[in-house]
Order: sequence, then structure tokens, then C-alpha cells
Amino acid sequence: MAAAAVYGIFIGVAFVLLVRDATQPAGSIVYWGFLAAQLAWGAAICWRRTGLPFATAAIGTASAASAMLATLAAAGWIFPDLPRAWWIPVGIGLTAPPPLLFVESRVNRAKWIRWKDFMEDSSALDILTVRHIPWLRHDGAGPAGGAVNTAHDQGSRPMRAKS
Repeated sequence: MAAAAVYGIFIGVAFVLLVRDATQPAGSIVYWGFLAAQLAWGAAICWRRTGLPFATAAIGTASAASAMLATLAAAGWIFPDLPRAWWIPVGIGLTAPPPLLFVESRVNRAKWIRWKDFMEDSSALDILTVRHIPWLRHDGAGPAGGAVNTAHDQGSRPMRAKS
């Protein structure tokens, strides 16, 4: 979980530098646009590798909220100084992912635990490049029938067995 903390610090520092300190609206457009793109990529990879609907929805919702904030920044409305009408969709987009992930951790507990175990060996760079999401499908959608991660999946790391 240390990798997630390092990634969170990286995102927080980038927020301060690009949203608070950089020239606006360019800084906000870059920050929210990058986050939207990374999260959209993560949602697609999450669905492809895991088939976890609530986790995919959480990542997709965060991506949509980030895209909305990038669009608002391009229109001259910089977070957190948004028009009142936009706080409802932005608020939903920013607060919905944690409950969705909580639901996922209860509904698909076995896959969630396997993902959590896989994350123990992940780095912040793995999270940034979406290599922290293991193959958990057993429906033939992934390499080796979805049983394990392989190096053949565009740079993903092999899943190690727990000892």
C-alpha cells in the first residue's frame, strides 16, 4: 500500500503545482486532462483484466469528473471556483468512487483480495502506468485463460504466488 501513498503524494503535489500555482486555466486543463486520460485508460484496463464492475465504474466515474473539470477549466471556471449548478455533478463524480470500491470489495471479495495481494509488490510507477491491475478473469479474456499476469501483456508484471 506504500505505492498508493506515494502515488497519492505525487498527485497532490501535481495538484498544488498545476492547479494552485501555475498560470490558469492552462495548469488546470493539463492536470485534470492528464488525470482524466489516465483514469479512462485505467478503467478500460480494469474491465479488461478483472471484469470487476464496481471498480471499473469507480475509475470511470473519477475519469468523467476529471474530464468535466478540465472542460470547465477550459471555459474559465477553475476548481474550486465553479458555478453552483456544476457542484452537483462534480461532487457526485468526486465522491462516488470510494463507495463503489467498498461495494466491490464486498461483492467480489475473492478477486478483491487477489488484487490487494498483487498490489503489495507494486510501485508508484506501476500505478501511474496501470501495471498494478492484475489479470483476474477466468473467462479466457486474458493471457493463459486469464489465470495469471504475463509479461506478454504490454509490460505487465507476472503475478507471484503467495508463499
